[in-house]
Amino acid sequence: MRNIIKKFIIGTACLLFIHPLYGQETNYQLRLTLQESINFALENSPKLGIAQAKINEANSRQGQARTALLPKLSSTFNYTRLDVAPFMPTSRFTEMMEGLPLPPEMMGGGSKKITVGDYNNYGVTLSLQQPIFTGGKIKNAYNIAQINSRAAESNFQKSKSDLILDVEKSYWTVIQIREFAKVAQEAVELVQAHLQDLDNMYQVGMLTNNDLLLAKVQLSNARLDLIKANNGVKMAKTGFCSVIGIPLTTDVVLSDTLNYQPLAGVDLQQSIQNAIINRPEKETMNLNIRMAEKGVSITKAGYLPNIFVVGNYSYKRPDREYNPEFYTSWNISLLAQLNLFDWGESSLKVQEARNRLVQLQQVDRQLEDGINLEVTQSFLALNEAKEKIEATKINVEQAKENYRVTDEKFKQGLATNTELLDANILLTKAKTDFISAKIDYKIATASLKKATAN
Repeated sequence: MRNIIKKFIIGTACLLFIHPLYGQETNYQLRLTLQESINFALENSPKLGIAQAKINEANSRQGQARTALLPKLSSTFNYTRLDVAPFMPTSRFTEMMEGLPLPPEMMGGGSKKITVGDYNNYGVTLSLQQPIFTGGKIKNAYNIAQINSRAAESNFQKSKSDLILDVEKSYWTVIQIREFAKVAQEAVELVQAHLQDLDNMYQVGMLTNNDLLLAKVQLSNARLDLIKANNGVKMAKTGFCSVIGIPLTTDVVLSDTLNYQPLAGVDLQQSIQNAIINRPEKETMNLNIRMAEKGVSITKAGYLPNIFVVGNYSYKRPDREYNPEFYTSWNISLLAQLNLFDWGESSLKVQEARNRLVQLQQVDRQLEDGINLEVTQSFLALNEAKEKIEATKINVEQAKENYRVTDEKFKQGLATNTELLDANILLTKAKTDFISAKIDYKIATASLKKATAN
């Protein structure tokens, strides 16, 4: 694989640098087998890149959910500037100290207030909080995050299988149109050779001008079909390059041959069972149902209390005696919160979660039916393509023999020019039908493989 990538990089460099220097096109070709094409697509696909990023995102959420099980340490800092420092009026103080000897400065004529604080107040606090009981909300949330990570991986596998099928379809489409172009070229050569014979016959008066014109018209049509086929090859290659994620101008040469190898031992019911077990969509749906079940448990926890232990350690100024000095303090609290009345909100949330679960269960049934239908369609398409291959193979042999016999008869004057031209059209159609049947079998094989997740 590294050698292939190295060849591709070198070829791209040639296109970028050699071409501008010499002013001529560099015909760089990238030869690929089907498996190499699949590997290119898996490495370069933006769709898979997105799916992988979703896996990483889900893993991050799982990590976040795990932290909710652990104690949280936080800190706060505050500073307060008061317009007036806290004080106590001396009159109130004298009332409290009535009957006791007081200093002279507090016996009238002195200050009317006693300052008991400071203008500047500071505080730094470290808080530690640990959940003790939440009715299973935190644990179930963590379980949902775990399941979601697995669901993201299943979605990645689905994207991967979809991409592989797209590559196989695109690969065989290029080969199909390429083979059509070969058949069109053969048709042009046959008509050209026949037209040469007709022209010789026309020169000696053995053929009418109308017969000659009929052959020229068919040659023109055959050349037009060849042009369309060649353009189709270019467009198919461009689409193929887009699917596997390489520059669209790359001249790809697909090296796999259009051989026919029938699958053996394919059983429809067994294929359906395998698909329901192995399909990533089915696994994703099962995981979604499990997440919905956990969601129901989380909403039910709304009826239960939440209990936390909170510890605080503080460093403040002024101190407890209102001196402008820092001091430390700590406290530990046990907090319990219970929802007593919320107008039925908790009950409605439980109903919502249960209905979401019911929806997913119904979607799961639809998914199984869809998988069953997809596998059945792929299986029938495979058998149909197999029958078409056998039938069109016989048609090609018959069309070749028909053209040979008609050509011999025409040379002997026992068949008309129109009959020979029609025989050529039938031969071309038989060849293209045979190619299409083999391509249909290739695509049906890939579709069945994807449908059964094999």
